[in-house]
Amino acid sequence: MTNQWNHMKKKFAVVLTAVVGTTVILSGCGQAGANESAVKYTKGDKVVEIKFWTSAMEQVNKDLVDQFNKTKGAELNIHVSAEYQGDYSEIQQKVNAAAIANTLPNAFIGEVSQTKGFADSNTIVDLEPFMKVNDFNRDDFKIGDLDNLYVDKDMYAFPHMRSLPVMYVNKTLAKKVGLNENGPATFDELESYMETAYKATGKTPMYLLNNDLWILEALLSSYSNTNMLNDEETATNINSKGAVELISFLRDGVSKGLIKVFNPTQLNDFVGAVSDPDTLLTFSSIGGYKIFLGLAAKSKYELGVAMIPEGKGGTRGVPVGGSNVYMSNTGTEEEKAATFEFMEWLSDTEQAAYASANTGYLPTRLSSLDTDLMKKTMAEFPGYKVAIDELKFSKKRPTTGVYHEVETLVVSRLGDILTDNKDVQQGLDALAKDVNAILTR
Repeated sequence: MTNQWNHMKKKFAVVLTAVVGTTVILSGCGQAGANESAVKYTKGDKVVEIKFWTSAMEQVNKDLVDQFNKTKGAELNIHVSAEYQGDYSEIQQKVNAAAIANTLPNAFIGEVSQTKGFADSNTIVDLEPFMKVNDFNRDDFKIGDLDNLYVDKDMYAFPHMRSLPVMYVNKTLAKKVGLNENGPATFDELESYMETAYKATGKTPMYLLNNDLWILEALLSSYSNTNMLNDEETATNINSKGAVELISFLRDGVSKGLIKVFNPTQLNDFVGAVSDPDTLLTFSSIGGYKIFLGLAAKSKYELGVAMIPEGKGGTRGVPVGGSNVYMSNTGTEEEKAATFEFMEWLSDTEQAAYASANTGYLPTRLSSLDTDLMKKTMAEFPGYKVAIDELKFSKKRPTTGVYHEVETLVVSRLGDILTDNKDVQQGLDALAKDVNAILTR
């Protein structure tokens, strides 16, 4: 528990906006959509060594690599060395530096929104030729929106662990104050839900960490069917009518004592608030489900998982987060072929189920849901089923290579907009101007 919690604390510190490192665009090297060559792996007498950089759930990734080395790796004379590189932000920075220094690993884990940036900088390779020579069937990759695997029509990544924003509900407190233990279904209900708890306890019922831009994407989509960026990803919608309405709703909650927003340096305060038995609601990743369950158990309350509330007209949208596995643009043909063998194994049904059952993330294959392990896991932890049901509302995250800069900027300014008394529209207009300057430079 301690080891897993330590990594979740790192995750909270960036809360799936962990793409603040500088994406390197190598001059003249943009190769997105390039037709890479590929050969099928043939076992030789010599062991092929593969270096794999991991992120997020360190122990689970290490366990999976150990399983590969003892099974398919031993069979094929392939040995994978796993090297943990930190959270999504840290691994992105290290990959970028390694691309410049020509010291890339053979494969690595990255956050889903990073695909296009890595492809544009020629850091990763197109997997289509490798799938073709290996007769790889991608049809089972049907868990949530898959757009963040692709650049144009070519697949550049395999899904690894998938997460969605969800609403965590203190069922014990909800029942105690006469509320539905399943949580509010709409944003209108959310406001009255918080008001009831506040009157009963005198304490703030809901907490947010303001670097949860991923969560804001979900709230925007659900509240008003608004995306953070336009379809072309050339301008932001952060100052649109729907966004102004959402931010005004949140700020009104802050002013009434119904919502407290912590800044990125207040991680421990956020964790303490989640642990408080008088905290009713919080929004976070389903990937933290088992961690939140542990906090709730320590504080002796029952924790539930609910979908992000519906907006006006029944709108709901949740961006798919989590990690992908990428093949680096490095190594010999034999090493790339061996890397694909490992990536294929890592993404397969049993391994996807193992990763899900041992973390809180969702599996990446439909067939994983039919395994005994996932059936047992979903029976024991019903929040998984809620998140899987929420997948029908899933959508891709922005793919532009500069989105990490957009995230950093919005995170740094959003806290002030939510807590000061200045005009919301004016504050978001100024923010939009600066975001658009990043998108169009």
